[in-house]
Amino acid sequence: MSAYFILTQDFTDLERFQQEYVPKVFPFIAKHNGEVIVASFDAEPLEGDPPKGAVVIKFPSEQAVRDWVNDPDYKEVKEIRLALTTNANAVLAPEFRMAEG
Repeated sequence: MSAYFILTQDFTDLERFQQEYVPKVFPFIAKHNGEVIVASFDAEPLEGDPPKGAVVIKFPSEQAVRDWVNDPDYKEVKEIRLALTTNANAVLAPEFRMAEG
């Protein structure tokens, strides 16, 4: 069953984030068969005061999400993201399926 990596974050240097992180992360997403479903640097808050950056990445399984997040080769790229963002919140969520019966 598919699973999703859902991340919200604010940017301390959006230009550097776009130049240094974005091009480097896509090969790792592809390596783990991920697909970016949503990506916004300036998402519109509808409730509360969430970060403006939002991304949703679909993976083939929960394990694929964990494998991507913990990929030792991705660690250096992830450090770029962490250095250029604040207020980050990430969750892993399984695909929703209506219970039968």
